[in-house]
Amino acid sequence: MFYAILCLLVAYLIGSFPSALVVGKIAKGIDIREYGSHNLGSTNAIRVLGKKLGLIVFFLDLLKGVLIVGLARIFYEILKYQIDFNNIVAFKFLLFKPIYYGLCGVIGHMFPVFAGFRGGKAVAISLGITLVFAPIPAVLCLIVFALTLEISGYVSLSSTFAILTVCISATIQEFCLSQYLGKMGIEVLILFYTISVFMIIKHWKNYVRIFKGTEYSFKKHRGEKVTGEAVGDDDKVEPEKKDAIENPDDAELEINEQGELKENIEE
Repeated sequence: MFYAILCLLVAYLIGSFPSALVVGKIAKGIDIREYGSHNLGSTNAIRVLGKKLGLIVFFLDLLKGVLIVGLARIFYEILKYQIDFNNIVAFKFLLFKPIYYGLCGVIGHMFPVFAGFRGGKAVAISLGITLVFAPIPAVLCLIVFALTLEISGYVSLSSTFAILTVCISATIQEFCLSQYLGKMGIEVLILFYTISVFMIIKHWKNYVRIFKGTEYSFKKHRGEKVTGEAVGDDDKVEPEKKDAIENPDDAELEINEQGELKENIEE
């Protein structure tokens, strides 16, 4: 029991590793939470740090999901043969199942202890978890994500459709195509649906901004060099910067090498 709880804590701590914050500090010397949407996700990393560094953040977050669930599955396979089912309570055994480690990793990413519990929205780490448990739904969700992003330009909307694709395709695989594609288990479906609920809740403000027309869209900014503060979330911009944005005749906003907004008042 003690080792199970300890491993769940380790999964949470791995998920808590703030990839975007670390990459931003090392590569640019900035706290990514002070720019863009103030989020520690890979999307904001791309907007603030640029595509190359943003993709590094994405793959690091994805790797967290693969690592957590991969190690948990190995641990589970080794341990399950050493358990005396006659002397163990059911709920203790359940703690060793990999889905719980995946969930702890997602919670760690969303609420990281190493970053003041202000984390990302768990898109990349969830993809890593899905790749281990359900490769085919993972590939399908990537296709849906890419198509939605190409059409709408909204990462939040694309991420939502992607996780819903995982839930639907995994359900079809489990109940209709398991004899051809293999069974995942009801617990894995529960994990996917739980993650989808968390992600939808975390993206709720994005949905509101899409409805208002103020959400940042990669489609609208296509071709622009994104290496600093990406303005688009009006409710996230500091008041003095927002005033300058709303009065372009009086001020010009530029992005310096440190990724900070610089205001040049016209004479």
